[in-house]
Amino acid sequence: MPRTSQTRSLILRFLAVAWIAGAITACQTSPPRTVAPAPLELIRSGALEVPDACRAPGSVIVDFTVLENGQTSGISPAAAPPCLQQALTAWVASFRYAPVAAQTRTSVEWLLVEAKRGS
Repeated sequence: MPRTSQTRSLILRFLAVAWIAGAITACQTSPPRTVAPAPLELIRSGALEVPDACRAPGSVIVDFTVLENGQTSGISPAAAPPCLQQALTAWVASFRYAPVAAQTRTSVEWLLVEAKRGS
């Protein structure tokens, strides 16, 4: 008989520990939800002026930061001919966005598209 009583006691202890572990696990909070930043709203842009002789194969990505007041900063064009880098930097510097809650790093991609007139 003592063995049955000991076995029962061990089973009850095991069940109690399992129940406590389950209760603790159930009480843990879920990880905090991350809120996606509001989309950027471009409200003004100057004209992009690329010199006629300036050419670049493919596209050029320009990374920059939109500050809280909507101005741009930290403008960094990818590898491209200097004439195109200067034109893209001046263009992105002219961007004005609606004010944002926090600085936002973003980018634009520029791609030269050529076509004959009337096509």
